[in-house]
Order: sequence, then structure tokens, then C-alpha cells
Amino acid sequence: MNQRITHIADAPLPTPDPWEDDPPGASRCPACALVEPGRDRCRRCGERLRQQVRIRKPITVELIVLLVIIIGRGPIILVIAFLYMAPDTSLLNIWTIILVAQLPLWWICAGGLALRWRWVWFTTIILFLLDLPLEIALQITQRGNPVLPVSVILTDIMVVGMLINVYDEVRIDTAVIGMLPDHALPKTAQGAYNLGVEYSQAGQWYFAARLWQRAVALQHVEGHYRRALGMAYLRLGERAAAEHELRSAHWLMPDDTQTMHLLATLDETARQPHTDRGTT
Repeated sequence: MNQRITHIADAPLPTPDPWEDDPPGASRCPACALVEPGRDRCRRCGERLRQQVRIRKPITVELIVLLVIIIGRGPIILVIAFLYMAPDTSLLNIWTIILVAQLPLWWICAGGLALRWRWVWFTTIILFLLDLPLEIALQITQRGNPVLPVSVILTDIMVVGMLINVYDEVRIDTAVIGMLPDHALPKTAQGAYNLGVEYSQAGQWYFAARLWQRAVALQHVEGHYRRALGMAYLRLGERAAAEHELRSAHWLMPDDTQTMHLLATLDETARQPHTDRGTT
């Protein structure tokens, strides 16, 4: 293997940023670097531009009160059923059977809401909305003491209202996929390179290029950083910038087979008609 001593002053400087003329506030697709790529998906490569973000929020007083009501609703209504039982009615009637059967269902719903499971929120609100006409129908057909169905209907309405009030605690927010802010980016060349590798593995080559630009700027005599940046430029259709970085990497690592393979790929694509991927 050819051994070389490289001086910092002799190493090629990084290529200028091909996207430095972007207007303020312009956004690019993380995968293909298309300017203003669309709303939810890139209109060219189809890459998702937004993602669902789950951030478990601290439990609020409203949610605690809702859980207490859901857990205690069944036992309290059963007590009301016994205290205001219609004359000549046995303890085992249609009302008490339905109420006892619902107890484990409401407790399971309360447990899911405590964990902030979004599907449990939808299930619970549907169940309570279905319970309303059931209680009204039972009152009409059974003609029992009105205290029980009225209390059930009122608690159903109250629980549905409180479920709507705590929706933000189980909602899945949608956020634009983006890089970490500048203050959170790695401060070392190796750290920027490693984070760029993670972005490239996710198919987000524009973000990877930005991180590898940072790595090359911090340590422009490291051939692996130059090779990675050249590969990202090649993926994004920035052929002139890719050639500069890959030839710099070849100058720093003349025996590196990956660099030579990328240069061969660059020469092949140069012979084909093309449209730069980094522009609209």
C-alpha cells in the first residue's frame, strides 16, 4: 500500500457549498434535496416530509379526574341501583347485569387512558356514546325507576365531555422532518460524520451531506469524510461538487477502492443525459 505523508497546507480545500444561495426559509427534501418539495411527501422522490411525533406529556389534573370518574362510575351507579330499586324488583335484573358486565370494560379503558394510548381514547368515547342510546332504550322497555337511567345518562355525557377535553394528551402530533438545530449538532468532525452516517442509512442524503460538510470543514485532510461527502453529492445529483470531493478523497487515499468505484460511477453518469437533482 502506498504510504504518503499529507500536510494540511497541501490537502485540497473543501468544495463550496452547492446550496449556499438558497433563499432564507427555503426547505429541501431530506432525500433528494429538491427545493420546496411539497407538503407531506416530496413531489419528486415521494419521501415523507412529515412524521408523527409521540411525546408523552405529564399527566394533568383533568386526566386524573377523568380516570377517577371512569373507575368509580360503575360502583357508584350500582349503589344507586340498590338504593333506588323499583318495588318488586330482584337484585339480579337487566340493569344490574349490564352494569356489572361493564365494570371490567371501563377499568380497562381507564388503564389504557392512563398510558395515553390513542386508540383507547377513540374506543372509550365510542363505547360511552353507544351506552347512551342503550340506557334510553332500557328505560323505555323496562319502565324502572328513572333515577338509575338518568344518572347513567348524565355520567355518560360528562365522561364524553371530559374525554374530548383531554384529547391533546393522547393526540399524535405531526412534525416536519428536519435536522437537529445548530446548537445540538456534534462539535467534532467524527461526531458529525457519525451522525451523517445515521441520516444516510435512513435515506436522508441531504441531511447526511450537511453533516459531512461540517466534518470536512473541521478536518479536511480526512479522506473518509471527503469520500462520504462526495458520495452524498453524487446521490443528490451535484456532479461538479461530487467530482471535487471524490478526487480530493482519491488524492488523500490513492489506494481506496471505494473512492475509485465512486469515481468510475461518476464518469459513467457524466456520459448520460441528466438533470441536476438539487434544483427545481
